[in-house]
Amino acid sequence: MRRKRHHREMRVWHDPLLTPASQQRAELTEDDHHENGNGHSDENGGSLSERSKRRRRRAEPVRRTGVRIIAGPNGARDPREIERERLLARLLVAEGRPLISAAVEAYLGAGFELPHVQDVWLQLLEHNDEERVSEAIAQLSGILEIEVPKRRKVLESRLRRIEELAEMSSTRERAANLRRMLHTRYAETLDPAYR
Repeated sequence: MRRKRHHREMRVWHDPLLTPASQQRAELTEDDHHENGNGHSDENGGSLSERSKRRRRRAEPVRRTGVRIIAGPNGARDPREIERERLLARLLVAEGRPLISAAVEAYLGAGFELPHVQDVWLQLLEHNDEERVSEAIAQLSGILEIEVPKRRKVLESRLRRIEELAEMSSTRERAANLRRMLHTRYAETLDPAYR
């Protein structure tokens, strides 16, 4: 007696992440037709069309929403602002009276106003023009009413030099007053590194 050989169709399952979505949908539709010719129900009593819909939902790639992450503006920055930042950086790194004076004059000559920042006015204490120095002392006095001095040693040495070498008595007096204020107001509150 001969045994009948049942020819079973060999199935190869593919990783859905590696198979294109269009090919997955076509394979799923073919599977549904091969499993049951009538296309209405399977052995578990479930509708094949429902099963195929569930499979399609699982196999379909995630649909993108309309939401996009937008990067910050890449457009060209204002050339005037770039120039201001360049001149200010030059002023802050300048060393010695001639270079500081030149940097300050270049900044002001470009039509910019000096920012209300300690480091800027500390640099102006080294300016060649005594009127600029006097203005710097006045600005620093106002700033130090609110803020703690950042570079106290540098500030004190520059004020001491102005007290000794300034031509105008008003400038010498302003420098002395600011130095006194530093000693009285910030004697206990400052970090030892700045004393």
